[in-house]
Amino acid sequence: MLSEYQQKPFRIAIIGFGTVGEGVYRTISDQGDKIKGLLGRPIAVTMIVVNQEKNREIGPDVKVTTDFNDLIEEKHLDVVIEATPDAQTAYDYVKRLLEKGTSIVTANKELIAKHGPELHQVAERNHCHLLFEAAVAGGIPLLNTIRHTLKTNNIERIEGILNGTSNFILTKMREGGTSFTEALYEAQEKGYAEVVPDKDINGWDALYKTEILSQWVYGKSPIWTTSKPIGIGSITRETIKLASALKGRMRHIASLSDTGKGIEASVQPYLVCEDHLLYGVDGVNNGIQIQGSIVGSIMLQGPGAGKFPTASAVIEDVINLLTNCHEQRKVTDLVEVEQEVRNNKSAEETNIQWYYFIVSPNVEVKNGDGVTVLEDTSVEDKTYGAIVFSSIPLTDLEKQYEGANIYPVLSKKLLENSSSLQEKHGKSIKVI
Repeated sequence: MLSEYQQKPFRIAIIGFGTVGEGVYRTISDQGDKIKGLLGRPIAVTMIVVNQEKNREIGPDVKVTTDFNDLIEEKHLDVVIEATPDAQTAYDYVKRLLEKGTSIVTANKELIAKHGPELHQVAERNHCHLLFEAAVAGGIPLLNTIRHTLKTNNIERIEGILNGTSNFILTKMREGGTSFTEALYEAQEKGYAEVVPDKDINGWDALYKTEILSQWVYGKSPIWTTSKPIGIGSITRETIKLASALKGRMRHIASLSDTGKGIEASVQPYLVCEDHLLYGVDGVNNGIQIQGSIVGSIMLQGPGAGKFPTASAVIEDVINLLTNCHEQRKVTDLVEVEQEVRNNKSAEETNIQWYYFIVSPNVEVKNGDGVTVLEDTSVEDKTYGAIVFSSIPLTDLEKQYEGANIYPVLSKKLLENSSSLQEKHGKSIKVI
């Protein structure tokens, strides 16, 4: 016979009933027996805060309200799940709940990237917790993998496709031969992109996630190599064709690395060659390659967004919190990120001795001052593409090939071949 304690449910509230909020609610309802088996007690969603009143398929035992103060006044809540779409909406809600001593689980990457350090301090002062596994890679258990199963490794580098919208667009352009605009429209039709998709296609979504990763892995914000993220808007059908001819694929890559002198980060399009692990990550999937000091290179891949993949990560955080299996680093020394990326290094400091993919309309890419062409190709309309090795700063490379779009390259083969070029140029070569 179950004790009174075992019959008493954990009390949960949800803020927001969009894609993520509804996914969490449905998962709790559908997986009730499984969750009860893991916790020893059931979970009950007692309140949902929404932004407007309309008919929803929600059980009669759940209070649905448009007034956040109803939630503040609610007593004996074990966890609140925050599922609103941006930092502006969520910040006040989350801060007030943490000040009250209520633990939060969120999938809101903008909130954590912009206000994570402050909110962690509020949680610490009030003896509660803020968990956010779903904020970085949707259904992929990235943060917990790094923290729980790579504890003895120093994380040297992380490269990842962290935005499913951009990856879907680039995949569709390659597979279907569609334009950027056509691929974006299809992404919106399928629900993979917002009506206003700027944060996805301009790279801010991936930047927020990279900021969170840096804080999680290294305990501080990174030094950004550009003044803002670089999106995928410059990539055309011709770019995609040239990349394919050179046995590569265009990917939108978030990069985070420990250089020994500091933590550097970037978000920008890359040419990914066929020998690299991220080459095969297509559609709305995310992929993250982690380089550990002991394990070497490992890869995590899966759905980076969507109702139920994201709900899966949220529920796992809830389970870990309620069973005291979560683990958090002290965060009092973390520095917040602002909308404009701070502390960026100049191209002269960072982007030298590198492999690049140059896409040049009308003008053939040839060897130049400090530039060696390794492979080249062209398409029908006289757009030329080449993989080059450059020993000059990116700003000088851009002047030399004025009017061209220039992308860094990810390739295992080029890394292996870099020793001869290093000897030739007499400099260390920075290759991913």
